[in-house]
Amino acid sequence: MNWLRTNRIGAKTKQRNVKENGEVVLKELIECCDGKCNPIKNFSSDQIIKATDNFSQSNRASRIDVYYRCYKGMLDDRPVLIKKGKYTLDLKEICRDIAISSMVSGHKNFLKLLGCCLEFTPPVLVFEYAEIITLGPLVASNPRTMRRVKIAREVANALTYLHTAFSRAFIHSSLDPFTIFLDGNGIAKLGNFCNCVSIPEGEEFVHDDALQKYHEFRTNTLKETHGLGVCYVPVIDPEYKSTGKVTTKTDMHSFGALMLALVQVKEVDDELSMSTDMLRALADLFIKPNVDVCFPLHHHVSKILRKFGYAEVMGSDISRDVSNVAASPVKEFFRLALRCIGCDLGDPLTSMIQVAKELGAIEKSAYGDAR
Repeated sequence: MNWLRTNRIGAKTKQRNVKENGEVVLKELIECCDGKCNPIKNFSSDQIIKATDNFSQSNRASRIDVYYRCYKGMLDDRPVLIKKGKYTLDLKEICRDIAISSMVSGHKNFLKLLGCCLEFTPPVLVFEYAEIITLGPLVASNPRTMRRVKIAREVANALTYLHTAFSRAFIHSSLDPFTIFLDGNGIAKLGNFCNCVSIPEGEEFVHDDALQKYHEFRTNTLKETHGLGVCYVPVIDPEYKSTGKVTTKTDMHSFGALMLALVQVKEVDDELSMSTDMLRALADLFIKPNVDVCFPLHHHVSKILRKFGYAEVMGSDISRDVSNVAASPVKEFFRLALRCIGCDLGDPLTSMIQVAKELGAIEKSAYGDAR
């Protein structure tokens, strides 16, 4: 009898969770896409528990968590990535992630949402399986493949789609290495839209205070992950920090920081003859929590370039004709990263479309036509 009563209570709790979570998801779907989205399958809690072996540590897909704990599992005879929200994550933020993910799932450079389970509090999200990128595998990869250029170009394509494919621009606003995944074919997938905001149609910015709170939360959450490739440097857009305005350049700045994280590999040293100490100093920006957060990222990078006598990469006299990037694709990649974070090289970037176009040219010069 007690067993029956316990199961009834459990069933009632699930029903209440589905109702409460479903209302928020529906509200986000209406707000973000007028209710028009790709189908979202509802998985049961029993299916999720079985797929993850009751959220076993052995099924964890990543050692580093900000908003989600990620698990690898099997559902419908296919490998899946199951993301379980932390209790520090607001229900609305998770439901925003569900809504935006459903909107963009048809694009190859976004993590494809298969469904969710609303019986949990907070809800659980189910995606096609892909692995969170880390700097380690990129460093260990064949330096001639220029793998990082491909990853950057694919992420730039995803951001361009977010900014331009809908009647209003959507800003990811929290881009970092832990929001990017690689599938089994090495294709980059952008995910995690908890902090995604939209700019009203016809406007160029929106005021939002959540981004500053996110970066404070992220810094506190990642304090114990020293040595795992975590970026402690403030990747927050300086313009946002001073005005509170979220624009497409908010994503561009974070994207530039990502490019700088990707650039810390051997072939940069080979082509640009950077000293080991300089490469280490640049890498330390992304793994040591002792950087002065009062200054923007371009301040720290420029300071390092000057310190090690490599300020010429900051020169504005280098041709910007994309047809000339073949001479030095790594240098162009590095300079593009610097321009994204706001370094004044005399050639300001205006949109992620421009960034994606230049990355395409850099990739073509490195790979040729076989990409």
